[in-house]
Amino acid sequence: MRNLLFEIGTEELPARFIEPALESLYLLAEKNFKERELLFEEIKVCGTCRRLTLFVKNLAERQKDREEEILGPSLQIALDKEGNYTQALLGFAKKYGVSLEELFVKDTSKGKYFCLKKIIPGKATEEILPEILLQILSELYFPKKMRWGEYDFYFARPIKWLLSLYGEKVIPLEVAGIKSSNFTLGHRFLSRERLYITKADWNEYRELLEKNYVLVEVDKRIEHTKKSIEEVAHQKGIPVIERELLVENAHLVEYPFPVLGSFPEKFLKLPEKLVITTLREHQRYFHLRNEEGHLLPYFIAVNNNRVKDSQIIIEGHERVAKARLEDALFYYERDLKVPLRGRVNSLKGIVYHIKCGTLFEKTERLINLGEFLREKIFPELEKSLVEKACFYAKADLATEVVKEFPSLQGYMGSHYLSLEGEKEIAKALYEQYLPSPKEEVFPETPYGIILSLADKIDHLCALMGAGEKVSGEGDPYALRRAAYGIIKILIEKRIDLPLEEVFEYSLSLLNKQGYLKNHQALDEIKDFVRKRLEGELLNLQFNKNFVNAILYQPLNPYLQYLKLMALKDIYERKEFKDLSLLFKRVTQILKNVEVLSLPKVSPTLLQEKEEKELYETLIKFTPQLEELYTKRDYMAYLEHLLIFKPLIDAFFDKVYVMVEERELRENRLSLLYSLSKLIYKIGDLSYLA
Repeated sequence: MRNLLFEIGTEELPARFIEPALESLYLLAEKNFKERELLFEEIKVCGTCRRLTLFVKNLAERQKDREEEILGPSLQIALDKEGNYTQALLGFAKKYGVSLEELFVKDTSKGKYFCLKKIIPGKATEEILPEILLQILSELYFPKKMRWGEYDFYFARPIKWLLSLYGEKVIPLEVAGIKSSNFTLGHRFLSRERLYITKADWNEYRELLEKNYVLVEVDKRIEHTKKSIEEVAHQKGIPVIERELLVENAHLVEYPFPVLGSFPEKFLKLPEKLVITTLREHQRYFHLRNEEGHLLPYFIAVNNNRVKDSQIIIEGHERVAKARLEDALFYYERDLKVPLRGRVNSLKGIVYHIKCGTLFEKTERLINLGEFLREKIFPELEKSLVEKACFYAKADLATEVVKEFPSLQGYMGSHYLSLEGEKEIAKALYEQYLPSPKEEVFPETPYGIILSLADKIDHLCALMGAGEKVSGEGDPYALRRAAYGIIKILIEKRIDLPLEEVFEYSLSLLNKQGYLKNHQALDEIKDFVRKRLEGELLNLQFNKNFVNAILYQPLNPYLQYLKLMALKDIYERKEFKDLSLLFKRVTQILKNVEVLSLPKVSPTLLQEKEEKELYETLIKFTPQLEELYTKRDYMAYLEHLLIFKPLIDAFFDKVYVMVEERELRENRLSLLYSLSKLIYKIGDLSYLA
C-alpha cells in the first residue's frame, strides 16, 4: 500500500469557495475509490486560498479481483436429445477459452443454464489514478466556475500547478496546459522557489509548507489566526472574534500577519453597530472592547504578508478605515435630518416584490395584521402603539445608512425611533427580524413579538399568495426561514395562535390590494408550515410517531407542542398503550363510515349493558374533559381518558357493532364516533399503537 498526495494549485480562491470545495473533494474521492474497489485507510483534505489538497493514506496498489458469473446457453439448447453437447455450448466454451469441465449448471428464474465463473483481475492503481483524479477535478463543486485561455475546462480559478504523487511516483496528468509534477509552491511573497516533495508523506508535506509560510490545515490556520489576533490586541483591549469573520480571514491568507490599527475617537459617537459593521463588512476588520465592554477606537486587520516596515501597512489600513467611517458618519448625519415618519412615504417607491407591491403596501398590510394579532394574543396592549410600530417597521429601508449597510435594517430603525422619543416601541423594529439565521435570539417585547410574527406571516402569505413556490433546495425568498421563525416564536413564547385564521386574514389583505393570484394558497401555506412544524419537533428530539399523532391537529404550534409533551409523558403507562391499541381499532371501524351523516346517539337504542355504561360515562365525563381541554391541562385530560379503557374493552368483547339492523348499527357507530372525537382532540393515537 502507498499514500496518495494530490494538490491543485490555483490563483487566489474566494474565501467562501474553500470549505464547499474541500467537502466536495472529500466526498468525490471517497466515492471514486469505493466504486473502483480501491481500499484505503484514511482520507484527508485541506487547503488555502491558493491550493486544495487530497491525501489518501495506504491506498491499495491494485483493485480487488472480481468474480463474475457468465450465463451460457440453456440446458435445452446446450444438450441434444441424446445428451450430447451441442455446438452452442462448445462455441460458448471456446469463446471464453475454458474447458467444458469448468462449466456448471445454474438454476435461474428462467430455468437451468450452463454457467461460467470468471475471475476478472483488478487493475493496478497507478493505471486508473489518472482517470480518477481527472474525474474529481472536473466534478469538484464551486459556487461559480470559469474557463480561461482557449481551454475547454472549467474551474473556480485558473490552475497554476498540480502535485500528484502515489508513493514516490508522479501520476501523469495534464489539465488546461498544466502537467502534474512532484513540486509545490510555498507562500506567494515569502517563498518563491519550487518545493520538491520526495514521496507522498503527509507530515513531510505539511511541515515543508509550514516552513515556507503556508498553514495548509484549515483548523490549524484558523486557530493560529485567532491566537495571533489576541497577541496583537492584548496591549489595547479585548478583540471581539466572531467565528464567521475569523474563518473568512483565515481563508483569505495562507499565513496570518495581524496588525493593530486605530481610528479617530469622534466616530465612537456613531451607533456602535454601525461602526462595527463598517469595519467588518467593508474591510473584514475585528473590533476591540475594554474590560467594561465599551467599544474602543482600535481594530485588527489580518494581512497575508510580513513586511519590513509594518507601520506603512498599518497607516494604509487606518486611512481606509477612516474613509469608510467618514462615509458612515455622512450617511448617518443625513438620516438625522429627516424624521423616520418622513421616510415611510418613500417606501412607495421601493418594490417589495414585483408580484405583491411596494414596501408601503406591505406596511399597510402589517398595520392591519398587527391589529389582528394584538386582539388574538396581547389584547391588553395599546392599539395605537401597535399600529405605530407596524407603521414604522420598514421605514429604515429608505434611510441612507441601511441602503449602504442592508444588514443594519431594523437596528437603525430602532435607533432612529428611540432618538425621536418612541422608546416603548423602538426595540420592536429591531426585534421584527428575530430569530436571525445565525442565532436563536427571540423578540422580548410584546410589540416586537407582534411585529415579528406579522412580518413573517405577511411574507409567507404575500409570496405564496402571489404564486411563488419553494421547490427542492431553492428558496430564494427565505420562505422556509419565515415559517420556522413563526413556529419557533410561538413555541418559545408560549403563544396560543390558530394559524389558519391568521393566514386566511393575511391573504384577504393581499386580495384587497389585488395581488392574490394563487387561490389554493391557504392550503399550500398550511401544508408548508405543517411540514416545517414536523421538522422543528423532530429537531427537538420527539419521536416521529408522536409527532405524527399531533401533526394534523388544527395548526397551532404551541398547543400541538403541549399535546406532544403530554403524550410523551403518559405513554410509558401500560394502560395508555392499551388505550392506543383500542383507539386504533375504533379508527379502523370508522374508516369507511360517513361519520358526519350519522345521527346523534339515541339512549333508547342502547341494548347491551356494556354500551349503556360506555355512553353514561361519556355523558358524565365530557364536561370535565372539555374544561381540562380549555385550560390546556392535556396531561389531566389524557389521564381522564384512561377511565374509558376498561369500558371500551368490555364494549368490544360483548357488543357487535356491524349488525344488520341499520338504526342499531348507526347508533353504535355514532357512540364510537363520539368517543373518538374526544380522543382526537389530543391527537391520532393510532400512530402510537
